[in-house]
Amino acid sequence: LGTFRSANSQQILSDVYAQSSDVNVKLAVLRGFMISRDVAHLLNAAKSEANSELRREAIQYLGVLRAQNELAQLYAAESNYEVKSAILQAMFIGGESDKLVEIAKTDKDARLRTVAIRHLGTTRKNGSEDALASIYSSEPDKTLKAEIINALFIKGAAKQLVEVARAEKDPELKKAAVQKLAMMRSKEATDYLMELLNK
Repeated sequence: LGTFRSANSQQILSDVYAQSSDVNVKLAVLRGFMISRDVAHLLNAAKSEANSELRREAIQYLGVLRAQNELAQLYAAESNYEVKSAILQAMFIGGESDKLVEIAKTDKDARLRTVAIRHLGTTRKNGSEDALASIYSSEPDKTLKAEIINALFIKGAAKQLVEVARAEKDPELKKAAVQKLAMMRSKEATDYLMELLNK
């Protein structure tokens, strides 16, 4: 039914979902919604489904469909940490780095900021390196700074990691950045390490 991608087939799937109490059937329907690119019914399930497994599945499929506006809407209305983490994962799957940057900068929950930073460390989207370095420069939380250092290392962002190491006054954080640079095969990293050795 999902492969038909018609309003009629989507409505049939919706009726099956509403009438069934079998989790496996509901999971199959959610997959049908995804195949059908039916963002509206997936969003409804992500908003109203009581079963946490089904909710997370609907959220992940929204990520697959790159339904970034809907995911942002869900995130803003949600209060549960686990669900918000699932939304961040879906944003990552959908290639949404701008919203992840915003959350990494401004979310009041440090745990969610950490999740967003980690996703930024593994996203392939250009510009996330500079965004991470920018967040680092204004971040007061030492634990989050360490997460950003690790994220920059994972991205292979030697240039930004050198900038972080140069500016950092905290000896522990500076040491962490230098240790990461020592493991990178990069001219920027090597030049900076030689500069330190020659001081």
